[in-house]
Amino acid sequence: MEKRYAIVTIAVFALIVGGLSIANFFHTPPNILTAERRVRERRPHLSIEIVLRGEFMGGFETYAADTFPFREHFRAMRAAMVYGVFLQTDKDGVFFNADGIGSFQETNADSARLLAEKIYIVAETLPQMNFFLGVIPDKSMYATRNFPGFCAYTAEEILAARLVTLPNSYSSGFTMLPISSALSAGSFYRTDLHWCQVSINDVVSLMGDYMDFAADMTQFTRQYAGQFRGGYAGQFALPVSSDSMYYLYNPHLRAFYMNMATREFEENLVYDLALFHGFDPFDIFLRGVQPLVILENEYAVSSRELYIFRDSFSSSLAPILASYYARIVLVDFRFIDLQTLHTLIDFTVGADVLFLYSAGIINNSEVLAIYQQQSS
Repeated sequence: MEKRYAIVTIAVFALIVGGLSIANFFHTPPNILTAERRVRERRPHLSIEIVLRGEFMGGFETYAADTFPFREHFRAMRAAMVYGVFLQTDKDGVFFNADGIGSFQETNADSARLLAEKIYIVAETLPQMNFFLGVIPDKSMYATRNFPGFCAYTAEEILAARLVTLPNSYSSGFTMLPISSALSAGSFYRTDLHWCQVSINDVVSLMGDYMDFAADMTQFTRQYAGQFRGGYAGQFALPVSSDSMYYLYNPHLRAFYMNMATREFEENLVYDLALFHGFDPFDIFLRGVQPLVILENEYAVSSRELYIFRDSFSSSLAPILASYYARIVLVDFRFIDLQTLHTLIDFTVGADVLFLYSAGIINNSEVLAIYQQQSS
């Protein structure tokens, strides 16, 4: 009987391994892992140098996992075991609770200090302006359970300590905006890291109190974009209800995007609904990844100008602020460097400047292409 069990066990094992091997041979993996919103790993180049450096096996392991047949089914099975059987609160940092799906990460103090230095360098190159700084916390800060997540207060303290004073030509330093106090779990999409544009009125009001403006919400009409599942839903790997995306439409806004190939601004849509069903639904706001964008509104409440050094969160915030500011310039240093920026934009003396970064950038500030300009 034991011999029969052993034979059956070996046969089942061989069938599983052999079947998956055959399936893998005929399987054509997708180039983009849609659920995880990333390009799959490519087969690493095999060479003696790469093998000796110990890099080949790590790269091949990731490639094999990304191209494995029935990959999404196995990811779902693993998630079901982690959350349902072992009753863990998270899987690789991704948690699920009454407020939706999130991912916690602790504050990277070294990265925050590097960000402060980079912001200081940018400020040195600008004329006399009104400087403001805001930290957008990770949504884990508002979870119903106490996760060891990003602490906005720690990041604010680190940034403020470096930016309390500016170069001698300035009379004062940055004004800190306590953005986290105006947010809650309901301010964010349930399945994504971003905040919902129609749920950040308190943020706009808080900014107005510190920056002395009042957004004209009568210029907007609420429009429906559709249902979607955010980036966290793909990481969660289990079925979850979708989010509804709404946006605030203002017929007076005009958006101009920098074409880095021609170094010319080209007018395009503020909300491009064609991008809603693309790689990231959040790209409908100011067309997603853009190095340099200018928003203009001839019916704005004032003639003031605002410069925002930003990440993706400001894509949905800026159209609201443009009801007050006649001109808003948005700069994303992940895709444009400081020296190039100064060849494309002339900064207005006395305008407002807002550095607004979320937890993802604060913890990975090395992605910002900022460096000290060389004197001529």
